Amino acid sequence: MNQTTSITNHPAPLPDAPVCIWRRLFRQSWMGALVAAVLLWLLAGAVTGSLSVSFILANATIAGFLTLAGTAQMIVIASKPGNFDLSLPYVITFGAYIMSAGFLGQGNTAGSLALTVLAGALAGALNALLIVRLRIPAIVATLASGYIIYSLIVAIQSGGFSRVGGLFEAALRLRIAGVSGALVATVATLVLVSILLSRTVFGLQLHAMGQNGEAARLAGVRRGWLTLGTFMLSGVLAAWLGALLATYQGGVSADLGRSYLLGSVAAVVVGGTRITGGVTSVFGTALGALVLTLAQSDLILLQLSIGAQYVIQGLLVLGTVCLVAARSSNRS
Repeated sequence: MNQTTSITNHPAPLPDAPVCIWRRLFRQSWMGALVAAVLLWLLAGAVTGSLSVSFILANATIAGFLTLAGTAQMIVIASKPGNFDLSLPYVITFGAYIMSAGFLGQGNTAGSLALTVLAGALAGALNALLIVRLRIPAIVATLASGYIIYSLIVAIQSGGFSRVGGLFEAALRLRIAGVSGALVATVATLVLVSILLSRTVFGLQLHAMGQNGEAARLAGVRRGWLTLGTFMLSGVLAAWLGALLATYQGGVSADLGRSYLLGSVAAVVVGGTRITGGVTSVFGTALGALVLTLAQSDLILLQLSIGAQYVIQGLLVLGTVCLVAARSSNRS
């Protein structure tokens, strides 16, 4: 009589789902920025004596503006290692001036917005032309175009400027449960950009070109046209930010966009996004901008001098870069 022995293979026990979720969450590049934002909020509560949600929301509005600038910069950084858009602050200011000038008639908000966005797209196209056709490094090309745009700003400064006003300004200044209309506008813009970068062919090709440009070319990516789209998108976001600032603040000045040059790069870095190209994280950039905004608010609450504020903010960015580099080396 033959006896058969059946062997049953039991599957290995799977780790608990919550453990996997938490482990994956803590591996996210933006987790450090999230922890820093919470700690800075707690510090503000300790200084003022109350933990206020309105404090977070007020800072979130300002951080939203910085996130737009950071996202515009992040897109350029992702396109190729070493790429930076130095024309960004000039495009922001130029967009604000166009929005406030009323070239298409006072009260024509829709027309002014369309003209502002068009100006940003043209500024981005100029950058791409210098980079692709003349083969000028991006950091040099954008610096040159920034000076050209600044000359245009100086040329139109003599014209009359007025508040944008109307329904658009009222909508941006409206607050419901502490949430401003300006914050809603920036979040909506960032969601659209995030979808563009993660769900479209453009986004996939942008990441591929940033990770390995030659391999992307061999795979059929038309790098010239992709560079054009990249810088035009950056220019549109910068001009849109200028329009929002001019409307929300009720005025415009020649140095409106100056702080957004270093701030945009810092938001990308603090948010945990590598500056070696091929990687984007709109959410991480938003957290980085919130950390920088909360840090500045906390330093003001602590009544530190301007010099000390800059030193601490610089150390914050430097420490973040070191942490990102250490995590990258550990993974490799």
